[in-house]
Amino acid sequence: MNKIGKAMLCTVLTGAMAVGAAGAADLGSLSPQGAKAYLNQITTLQNKYGKAAARTDDGFKGLLTGLSMAKLVDMDGDGTPELYCGAGLDGQHMYSYADGKIYALDIPEGVSNFGTDVSPCADFYVDGTKAYLVDGHEIMNGFPVKYLTKQGRKIVTALTYTDAIDDDTGNHICTLNGESVTYHELSAAQVAFTKGMTWEHYSFWESPYNVPEVRSARASLTDTITFLRTLTNPTAYVSRHKVELNGATANLAAYTINGSNYFKLRDLAAALKGLDSEFSVTWNAAQQRIDLTSKTAYTPVGGEQAALPAGNKAASLTSAAVYLDGKPLSLTAYSIGGNNYFKLRDLVFALGFSVDWDNATSTVTISAQ
Repeated sequence: MNKIGKAMLCTVLTGAMAVGAAGAADLGSLSPQGAKAYLNQITTLQNKYGKAAARTDDGFKGLLTGLSMAKLVDMDGDGTPELYCGAGLDGQHMYSYADGKIYALDIPEGVSNFGTDVSPCADFYVDGTKAYLVDGHEIMNGFPVKYLTKQGRKIVTALTYTDAIDDDTGNHICTLNGESVTYHELSAAQVAFTKGMTWEHYSFWESPYNVPEVRSARASLTDTITFLRTLTNPTAYVSRHKVELNGATANLAAYTINGSNYFKLRDLAAALKGLDSEFSVTWNAAQQRIDLTSKTAYTPVGGEQAALPAGNKAASLTSAAVYLDGKPLSLTAYSIGGNNYFKLRDLVFALGFSVDWDNATSTVTISAQ
């Protein structure tokens, strides 16, 4: 059997079942800081491999070189997606973000080649609770195929099989997790193993086979960068929500970013002045950070609680360091028009007041003693 025929058989074997339409990546509980770490990692790999480009020589015309694929996929169903990156024949990587840090997961160095050594692709099975990265190389010649997933901080093998074609008889010689099985037993076991999951097949050719099951690796890279930038470089909208402090209207202007409200620290400090939750705000030039001091009256510097200019604004994630009583805070902040705006709910936990949302009146209600 020729290699093209083997590749077609492999496509059936590896799950030519219902294929979901490509859509927006699920950012899940990925934080803006995690998105920034992923974007930085993509840039690092682009510097290593080069940016995606299609070869133009006749023998390999259309084969992608450079970093050609990036995909967000929740491998273990914990709500935070991992980042898969592929550089075609040059290799692949996977990263996870947890506890404020990015770390590399141990996956095979080479992308899969299910038909020949110049058929690089990335195959996934995905559902709402897990995902598998399929690792295989010319598998119809009897090389092993592994279904890889994530447990804790490690990549583990969930299923292994082999399927060789006897060139004399055309019969399949198969194993499943090390045990000999018939081809039909193997096929049934794999269908059961991936039942209810979506098969996603990405090709590292610029113009892959003209069939709907094949997705473009290069398009996934562009889409993933766009999705990540919705967290790191979003559009900020002047909030139309009303704000009340202890039942009275509060003059607190805010931007709405990805569904959350962001305020200036000095505006909030001015509003809480005189309450037990009051705090001061100073710039620590020696340490290049913002220092907050609890239960200390705020000293105005001018411009507090001013109205925001009309119109949407470009925002960029900032790593402005903020300390409360000498201890660092983990806050999400965006720079907008030269000022830093902080997520209100982050400040709640740090500064000891409470916040709620009145959906009937579109009002943010702040309670502070």
